[in-house]
Amino acid sequence: MSVPWRAGGAAGVWSNSRRLIVLAVAYQWFYNGANYLAFKIAGDALHPLIVATIRFAVAGLLLLPFAIARRKRASVTPRQIVNAAIVGIILLVASQALAIWGTHFLPAGVASVFGSAAPLFLALFAWAIYGRPLTRRQLAGVVIGFVGLALIGWSSATNAGFSLVGAGLTLTASACWALGSLLAPRLKQPDDSLVALTTQLLAAGFLLALIVTAAGLAGKARFDHVPLSAWGAIGFLIVASTLIGYAVFLALNSHVSSTLANTFNYAAPVISILLAALLLHEPLTTAKIAAATITLAGVALMIGGSDGKRAHVTERT
Repeated sequence: MSVPWRAGGAAGVWSNSRRLIVLAVAYQWFYNGANYLAFKIAGDALHPLIVATIRFAVAGLLLLPFAIARRKRASVTPRQIVNAAIVGIILLVASQALAIWGTHFLPAGVASVFGSAAPLFLALFAWAIYGRPLTRRQLAGVVIGFVGLALIGWSSATNAGFSLVGAGLTLTASACWALGSLLAPRLKQPDDSLVALTTQLLAAGFLLALIVTAAGLAGKARFDHVPLSAWGAIGFLIVASTLIGYAVFLALNSHVSSTLANTFNYAAPVISILLAALLLHEPLTTAKIAAATITLAGVALMIGGSDGKRAHVTERT
């Protein structure tokens, strides 16, 4: 999400509390890794597009009263609202909804590694669209990262639960996230970030609801047969990821370090692979671990070798 809701301005609290920073980073690593387990559990019980619709619509409606109150104290133009809606559609419909859908066809741990590719696409798009040159370290990161992605696809292709469709959807989701991350700062959105966030969530939820209705997915859904584990996964995505996660990310990004805030891109897949092996009994093979390590090394080069501004990859909800 490009414009998460603005955390308080207690920069001194963060600068004086190493323990708070450690807890915040650990939370980011955990929930971004657990996201893919939630994608898998919820997306196997309900159509993934229905899961995405519920996630963003409910989160947006929960924030709506607060956004309305803030809207009364801030000047917001129709163009800013439209821009925020566009950003929400790119980052949430074209990216996050596809990520949930792609994970339905893949083991959660494998999907999380494909989902970590956003920094690789970000560097390529910045070069192709805006002519931003790649440093040697970034170029090495891109090459190593994509080699690792190819290896994890190859090493997983013979295992049950792997699908080229799922890999394609998840990689497309990462590419859309990177593209949206580049475009979002160039679109003038509401200055109040809570208003912008709510607009993005509601726009994504509304469009997804139209898609789900037009495709007849809602009518086919058996909500009475959805297990509690799937409802729990959806609740996790709404609260722990979409609502709480934004505040944690913004606080780290604004008051500590953009690079540190974005370490989830190579740390979360490790968490996801381990949780998936433990809770979903997904195979933890040597080939998978080696391929994931190569991919995440490339991502780490992309993030660790950049300054704060260029390292920034928008938070993955």
